[in-house]
Amino acid sequence: MTRPLLDELDRRLIGALHLAPRATWDDFGAILSADASTLKRRYDRLHEARMLRVIGQADWGMHSTAMPVHVFLDITGETPLAVLDRLRTLPHLQLLGQISGDYPLYAVVHAPSDTATSEAIDRMFSIPGVRRVNALPALSTLRRGITWDPQFLTAGERADLLTLTGPRPEGTATPTPTATATPPAKPLSEAERTVVAQLIQDGRASAAGIGRAAGLATSTAHRVVRRVLDEQWVKPRLEIVSEWLGFQTPFLLRLRVAPGKTPDVMRRIDQLPQTRLAAHVASDMSVLCTGLVTDRSALAAFIDHELAQVPGLLTVSVDVMLAEPRRYWLDRDLTSGLGKFHAPTLL
Repeated sequence: MTRPLLDELDRRLIGALHLAPRATWDDFGAILSADASTLKRRYDRLHEARMLRVIGQADWGMHSTAMPVHVFLDITGETPLAVLDRLRTLPHLQLLGQISGDYPLYAVVHAPSDTATSEAIDRMFSIPGVRRVNALPALSTLRRGITWDPQFLTAGERADLLTLTGPRPEGTATPTPTATATPPAKPLSEAERTVVAQLIQDGRASAAGIGRAAGLATSTAHRVVRRVLDEQWVKPRLEIVSEWLGFQTPFLLRLRVAPGKTPDVMRRIDQLPQTRLAAHVASDMSVLCTGLVTDRSALAAFIDHELAQVPGLLTVSVDVMLAEPRRYWLDRDLTSGLGKFHAPTLL
C-alpha cells in the first residue's frame, strides 16, 4: 500500500469531512470553492489508499447496557508488542495501545453488559505475559473523538459546514452531553435495526443504497434513515490514519483533581482542540483524557500552556501512545492504513 501524498485541497477536504461526514459533494464544492466531481475523486483515492473511512458511531445504548472500562496492563517475560498482538483475539476491545510509563499497555473494553465486561477483563489475566491488570471503570464520559477537528479550514468555511449539520456542543462553551448506555425509549423495528447496522458500516451510505441492500422500499428507506440520524442512534464519524495527516503523537493523561472539581475540569478539557475524550473513572486519578497533537514539542506546549490554565488539577501524569493498532473498533497500521472494523453487535 502506497502512502498517499496530500496537497492543500486534500487536507481541506479531510477537515470538511471531520465536520460534516454526510454532506453532499455539491455542498462541499460550494464551501471549499472546488469542483464536486474533483472532491469525489479525491475522497475515493484516499479511501482506496485506506487512509480514511466514514463509519457510524452507534449510540452506546444500541450495543451495551454497560459503561466502558479503561484497562492498564503490566507485563513480564514478554515484549509489549507480543502481548498486544495476543490481546487482539479478545472480544469487545474498542482500543488497543502501547504507551510509555509504568503500564506499557492500554486498552478500552466496551462489552454488551457488566457480566460480559467482567468476563472480558478476566480473560486478560490468562494472556501469556500479562502480569497485572488495572481496570478503571468509566463513571461518566464526554465523547470527543467523533468531533476532533484538525483545524484545516477557515472560520468561515467551518461556520458554513456547521450550518449543514447544526452547531455541535463539543469543543465550544456549551457543556457536552454525558455519554450514557441508555437504550432507545422503545425497541427498534426490524427496518430500523437494519438501517442502523448499515450506517455503522458506512456513515455516508445513501438511503437509496441502503434500501437496495436491505430490500426496503425507497420511501421507507429514506424515512428510516432520517429517523435513525435525527434520533442520533448513529452519528457519522470520519476515521483517518492520523499519522499520515501529520499528527504523530497521540497521548494519554491521568489527572488527579481537587474534590468537587471533576465536572468543571472535564468540561474545560473537552473544550481544548487537542483532546479527543475526557472520562471520569473510578480510580485515585479521577480523570482520564486522550488527545492528539503533531509532535512531542506540541504536547509539551499543550501541557505547559493550555492544560496548565485548567483550575482544579492537583497532579498530571502524561503517557505517549507509542503504538495504537486499534482505535474506535478499527484496526490500523502505519504501513497499510485502516484495517478490519470490529463494529460492536447491536443488542
